[in-house]
Amino acid sequence: MKPKFFLIVLPFMLNAVMCYAQKTHIIEPAELEITYSIKEPGFWDTYIFRYGKNVSQYFSCHSLKEDKMLADDDPARSAMWDKRLADYDEPDPAKRLPGSTGYNNIIYCYHKDGIFKTYARVFGTHYLITENITIPEWTLCEDTTSILGMECKKATTNFRGRYWEVWYTEDIPISQGPWKLCGLPGMILKANCPKFMLIEAISIKNKNLEPVTFYNYLNYKYAPIDRMEYLKKVHKPGIYPTGGSHETIEIDDKK
Repeated sequence: MKPKFFLIVLPFMLNAVMCYAQKTHIIEPAELEITYSIKEPGFWDTYIFRYGKNVSQYFSCHSLKEDKMLADDDPARSAMWDKRLADYDEPDPAKRLPGSTGYNNIIYCYHKDGIFKTYARVFGTHYLITENITIPEWTLCEDTTSILGMECKKATTNFRGRYWEVWYTEDIPISQGPWKLCGLPGMILKANCPKFMLIEAISIKNKNLEPVTFYNYLNYKYAPIDRMEYLKKVHKPGIYPTGGSHETIEIDDKK
């Protein structure tokens, strides 16, 4: 191999070695499952939070369904793609197919290890972000409300560049919530980032649950990347052919 050619190929070889691929497999039984509705200006989605003894996960059920259809070579996937293209001209968000910020991400929380692992996809590139769990600095409030028949208390925080108002219930003594919101004395059932995203629980189950599962129907290889490096990379204009950047929930790299 000529030296010059070797220098060109080497970075691609190293990148291939550093990528990790796992097939879809069951991690452990689930003890709790919460379905959340997601509302953003112009978009809507449905997410699943699934909790096990050691691992929990958070993902868009619609994104997962699309991956399964593609893996199974389901002919309906082509029609769905055509509908997505047509949605650019659809003025009514309710008539569009599901979509949300973080649509193609799956987040796993490893409780005992104290880490989040986010498997993210951005325009054909696949990233694995591993980070220590960071608990937001919460301000506890006296306000209360009822969600799905459970009393919830309010808390607020500025976290990863955005302001959040959340409602948590001590009836579910799990210190977690949607996305990476956690650290309160109960499960977060509602989270609102004004003018950006509203997340609200619409159902809770603790019987006949699907297991906590590592999903990778398309056998993607994910390249490890530092969280802040990832944000700076995807927020840079030009990540898409149209010249745009990728939107994320956390924006603390822009400080």
